[in-house]
Amino acid sequence: MATASIVRCTKCAKNAGTITCEGCSAKFCRRCFDNHRQDLSKELDNIVYEHDMLKQELEKPNENGTHPLLKQIDNWRKESIDKINQLADRCRTDVVKLIDDNKNQLVDRFRKITNTIRDSRSDENYDDRHLKMWITQLKELKDELIKPSNVHVEVDKQQPSWIQKIIVREGSHQQEEVNDSKL
Repeated sequence: MATASIVRCTKCAKNAGTITCEGCSAKFCRRCFDNHRQDLSKELDNIVYEHDMLKQELEKPNENGTHPLLKQIDNWRKESIDKINQLADRCRTDVVKLIDDNKNQLVDRFRKITNTIRDSRSDENYDDRHLKMWITQLKELKDELIKPSNVHVEVDKQQPSWIQKIIVREGSHQQEEVNDSKL
């Protein structure tokens, strides 16, 4: 006599597996099948919740500055400005020192002119040529005070740009990684 083999429930292994789930192909008893369906229903509820959250995000208008890519650009901008400010502060300090040194030299030259003018005045030893010379010397000192001839601010064209330029590209991250690995 042939005995019929009974397929047991995949979940509880106690009862006969009389119902087959089309999705996972597992055989369940009636009670376990109902529990399996409840589990599937809960998973579907979670999927619907995730769906609704994504739908809200997609329907939300773009707000300036909230997207991670926009934040990345803002961070680059801030870091670049910080670098510029640091360099500008160092250059200002250097210029102030050079201007002070230049001013000290101008003060020495001014004292010499002052002493010459006083001596010439007290001795009444001057003429038109002296007056023109002194006015020219004073004008030169004044010009040198306003715009020192030995101090210049210029762009160092020999140095590569120390602020890295950013670019925006369209494409997938995987594509960029492949392109980067070829470099």
